[in-house]
Amino acid sequence: MIQFEKIYTIFVSKFPSLVNGVVVTLRLAMWTVLFGTVLGIIIAVLRRMKFAPIRWVVSAYVAFIRGTPLLVQVLLFVYGLPQLGVRLPRELISIFALVFNSGAYMAEIIRAGIQAIDRGQNEAAESLGMTRVKTMIYIILPQAVKTTLPAMGNEFIVIIKESSILYAVGIYELTYQANKIASTNYLYIETMLVAALIYFVLTYVCSKLLSLLERWMRRSER
Repeated sequence: MIQFEKIYTIFVSKFPSLVNGVVVTLRLAMWTVLFGTVLGIIIAVLRRMKFAPIRWVVSAYVAFIRGTPLLVQVLLFVYGLPQLGVRLPRELISIFALVFNSGAYMAEIIRAGIQAIDRGQNEAAESLGMTRVKTMIYIILPQAVKTTLPAMGNEFIVIIKESSILYAVGIYELTYQANKIASTNYLYIETMLVAALIYFVLTYVCSKLLSLLERWMRRSER
């Protein structure tokens, strides 16, 4: 039987540990989305290059990321990089793994945004004497990023949830903290319900903020 009265007790008594887990989770998500967006923009642009070998390489990268589990990618980074002589804090390596994963999905999001822009804008820029690089940087990308901003926000929500995988490699995020608490109080269901509720609050608040952002963007377009 689930002891519902224990849920509040666990939340109150273990509040500092849970807050620490939330801070780590949000830090992971923030850095992942920030650098994942930068990587995604680079990959999206490279996929549009006329030089075929580059297109093949970045397409293979996207296919590999989308075709393999995130946990496997994290394990490759966390245990593979030290064997290659790369000694970094485990949390930093984990962020690299998340960025490596998120970059592929961000690239697809941004590529869709670029393709949605009217080709006539490219022609107009060329008629003004702008190079393809300047057209992409100053005209196409700003519009593509603005168009895909809601989807990028959804990626932030996804990362908040997917970062729970990092408990498997000892990162002190929310799931790790909840599992640690459950191993001492033996109330696994109740403790995980506390963690689930916290995840729900985080993602719900983020989704509401995204809705407000979308409304603001619609008003600014008018």
